[in-house]
Amino acid sequence: MNPAAAPRIRVLIVDDDLFVREHLSEYLAATPDLVLLGTCTNGAEAISRVREEPPDVVLMDIQMPVMDGILATREIVQVTPTVRVLALTSFGDDDAVADMLAAGAAGFLLKSTRAHVLADGIRAVHGGLTVVPPDTVRRWGSLRQPPGGPALSERERRVLDLVAAGLNNRQIGQAMFLSASTVKSHLSDLMQKLDAPSRTGVVARAHELGLLTRRGEQ
Repeated sequence: MNPAAAPRIRVLIVDDDLFVREHLSEYLAATPDLVLLGTCTNGAEAISRVREEPPDVVLMDIQMPVMDGILATREIVQVTPTVRVLALTSFGDDDAVADMLAAGAAGFLLKSTRAHVLADGIRAVHGGLTVVPPDTVRRWGSLRQPPGGPALSERERRVLDLVAAGLNNRQIGQAMFLSASTVKSHLSDLMQKLDAPSRTGVVARAHELGLLTRRGEQ
């Protein structure tokens, strides 16, 4: 579908840096299917704004004064679960990113991300996908300690890797020659084994336990 013909996605920007807010606003203004709903300087403002007028997607900074993005994300997804949060960070703090995913964020991107990648990320999380940069997934696999946690079958490990790569159930099914319902069943088992409430929570928990496949092992 042509992005210009798709329904416009309403976006709320949350960042304490004026420069970042202005540039993100420029990105949105230049993209036909995205519309800026407003900007906030901290998590507390974001919660209040979301309650007044829920956006489709929140671009959420992690480190902010008054209330950080982790606490704000947890509150937002609990109160308004239809709102999707896409974390933005200017540094590679894997633990903070994992905390954001565990709080309910649908993914994250670096603030240095090119405009078209950011726009694609917004569309992806709005469409129900998880957004985690591929190089981050590889780094998580190479830097974590040896795998621990619950025993997973080879098929569950493959599903886990594809979830971490941002694929939805249909795409995972196509890649593994499985039905979408079978993929959903495996994902449900992963949530139970990893004690995670969502697919993004599964990715965060897998990161903590070192369960993501290392580069070259697939």
